[in-house]
Amino acid sequence: MSQKTAIQSTFVSKITSNLIKFWQIGVIFLFLQITISFCEVFLVGKAHDISLLTHPIILISNVLQTLKWTLYTLGLFFIVQVFLGMVFPKLSYVLLKIVFSVLILLAIGLVFYFSETLVPLGADVYTYSYDDIKETVMAAGMFNLYTIIGLIVALAVIYGVFSLGKFISIKEKNAIIIPCVAFAILVVLMIVPLNTSKGLTGLSQFLAENKSYFLYQESYDYFATSENIYFDFYLATTNNDSHLFQKEYVDTQYPFLHKNNYPDVLGDFFEPFDGAPNLVFVIVEGLGKAYSGPDAYLGSWTPFLDSLGKQSLYWKNSLSSTGRTFGVLPGLFGGLPFGEHGFMEANPYPKHRTMLSVLKDNDYQINYFIGSDKHFDNADVFMNYQGVDLIVDIDDFDKDFKKSPAEANGFSWGYADKENFQNGLRKIPATEKPQVNIFQTMSSHSPFVIPEQDYYNQKVTEFLESKEYGHPTIKLRNYQKELASILYVDDAIKDFFNAFKKREDFDNTIFIITGDHRLPEIPMSTLIDRFHVPLMIYSPKLKKAKNMAALTTHFEVPTSLVAFLEKQYGLETPKDVAWRGYVLDTAQSFQSNIKHALMRNKYQFRDYFNGEYFISDDAAYIISDNLNIDPINDPSVLKRLESEFQQYKNEDSYVMKNNAIIP
Repeated sequence: MSQKTAIQSTFVSKITSNLIKFWQIGVIFLFLQITISFCEVFLVGKAHDISLLTHPIILISNVLQTLKWTLYTLGLFFIVQVFLGMVFPKLSYVLLKIVFSVLILLAIGLVFYFSETLVPLGADVYTYSYDDIKETVMAAGMFNLYTIIGLIVALAVIYGVFSLGKFISIKEKNAIIIPCVAFAILVVLMIVPLNTSKGLTGLSQFLAENKSYFLYQESYDYFATSENIYFDFYLATTNNDSHLFQKEYVDTQYPFLHKNNYPDVLGDFFEPFDGAPNLVFVIVEGLGKAYSGPDAYLGSWTPFLDSLGKQSLYWKNSLSSTGRTFGVLPGLFGGLPFGEHGFMEANPYPKHRTMLSVLKDNDYQINYFIGSDKHFDNADVFMNYQGVDLIVDIDDFDKDFKKSPAEANGFSWGYADKENFQNGLRKIPATEKPQVNIFQTMSSHSPFVIPEQDYYNQKVTEFLESKEYGHPTIKLRNYQKELASILYVDDAIKDFFNAFKKREDFDNTIFIITGDHRLPEIPMSTLIDRFHVPLMIYSPKLKKAKNMAALTTHFEVPTSLVAFLEKQYGLETPKDVAWRGYVLDTAQSFQSNIKHALMRNKYQFRDYFNGEYFISDDAAYIISDNLNIDPINDPSVLKRLESEFQQYKNEDSYVMKNNAIIP
């Protein structure tokens, strides 16, 4: 009897000792996570002039989410440690401290990523190739020997901090009470809808998120629920698409396919060209309307584009189709569906036509110029599918050009925008054919390292001294490198136009200039702000300039240009097309007569608008001029738009998975 009692006593003693050691480490883990939370909110908030005195809910929300995430994590490892610690007591605690050290280091890394990009890292990280991730990390200067040594040292220091847990005194009865209390708190945090961040927008909303918990939720959705590829297809029964243009659908097996009867909305704006005109596209990295053109709420930092806009057809309420670069080529040239992670990630591509392939069939010479790697985002694969004649990238520059200044690790994205334009002008083929020349910039991309850095930094200072360059809540001086890069690319475009004017084909050319998305590194004011980019069409043959306030998107560009070339210059076009766009709305006053979905990144597909109503993250808004959005409390509107959005996603998924864009 005494032996049995002794065995029971030893067993209970082991369990108690196991629990005490776990919580000695767990308490430190909780303390470090909460500390990271406080540091993030205070430091990032201070850097971006977010007052926690007027917005204390940001800190409260972040801390509560951190507490939820930490207790959830502790609960999972508590279950593992209860069993593993009984069998391998010493080894299990070493492994536990290593895992917790990695999680703390990851939490710090996610906060650092957010502080640089102002967008939390989510499941979109799984949608990029290894080469794309490596190139992005190297461009940010985070991959070098010093970084690796620093990570190893940091990991060792954090492990050492966890080793201090042995000095924390936890009584035997508390070893039972602590997990019970922790479990009760976790249940409350996970079941009770707190809605602590309700009413926050933009940077404040992101700052209120725990970045580890955000990545976990996104990862769970990506791998477990697959919400981005949900599919339950049915064909819409109405053709009431837009007040601008009614699509006449022709085949239920191809839900986007409709008759190609787009009206020509551009013809009346131009004097006759000498034959089919040349087209030049300038796709500007990160050119957001927030800091370019009239009514830019951060003041305009693009003086040349502003002057050109006054001589152009200018749409101030224009939207990109995606919040990252991956969607600009399919959207701007083809109005193509998004697919699971962006159209250009599909392998193989569903059969499709774009404006480029149509022009190619009409004997246009098509050339694409970029100063970085053509393989990034599979741009070269997409362009080759369209039959592009010439692709010039980082490997095709003349020897007299120098690459952009490199980061400390020696990495550079490639050649800066001035060099890209100059090199491209040299390499435009001499041909009698009409041409499409596409220039894609990259200098206004993180890490925003540009030639003549000191000159443009000084230029930012001079601009800030002007009264018109200011904002009540965003301290623009904190974003000197971003703004300097915008000033640089504006000068690069100015030099490009001055050089192009000397070409014989200048008068027979139409220029289309837009941004691929807004820079997220400068705080965004609203959920739609990331997509808000300027759009202008300029030509020496333009009869008169016009500033349009009607809402439009990149999707409306290819349809309108093809209709113009077809009606005015006999372009041969397909009888049926599957482009998502309508036509450019040339109304001078604000109106919205189109509907589209917008994709934030290669995973997040959560934004949709129809007319003047917009939904994002399960909330409804009404859109007004300058793309301001105001929340509305109308469940019927939210329900209707959510239903439409689901139909949109269903169709998008169906055509991509079943090769059903066109027959």
